[in-house]
Amino acid sequence: MLRSAPEQIWAVAMLIVSTYAWWRGGRVERAVAVANVIAWVATIAVQNRTNWVDPQWGMFTVDVLFLGVLLVLVVRTDRFWIMPAAAFQLLGVVTHAAIIADDGVRARAYITALILWSYLVLITLAVGAHLHWRAMMRRRAGYAGTASPARR
Repeated sequence: MLRSAPEQIWAVAMLIVSTYAWWRGGRVERAVAVANVIAWVATIAVQNRTNWVDPQWGMFTVDVLFLGVLLVLVVRTDRFWIMPAAAFQLLGVVTHAAIIADDGVRARAYITALILWSYLVLITLAVGAHLHWRAMMRRRAGYAGTASPARR
């Protein structure tokens, strides 16, 4: 499952960020955290480890579905961070499309690009969760600083 150091590093980073998003984020951040973990598990299940030269159709499907989740959240929520997350995920889908369209795309470039876009989605999730948490703390501090009408 997690045979290489890069896979292990990704798993740790993804679980830390997803846990942080679940802990500090709101409904949107939690939804993306759960979708991210599901996509990771599904990717492991469908990935073809013996052939990185041909398109990874299972991974492509998982990435398109995860992009769909992000796009729904772009349209239905007011979170600004979700748009770059969806854009980075779209770049991952386009990377799959590149190897489908041109078998001259090398496996190393394919894997490297997919890793890059995945980390950028993860970073935007972490930023989104942190921004949500900071906004909640500011609101709480604002409420604590105002006296109730009975105390005036």
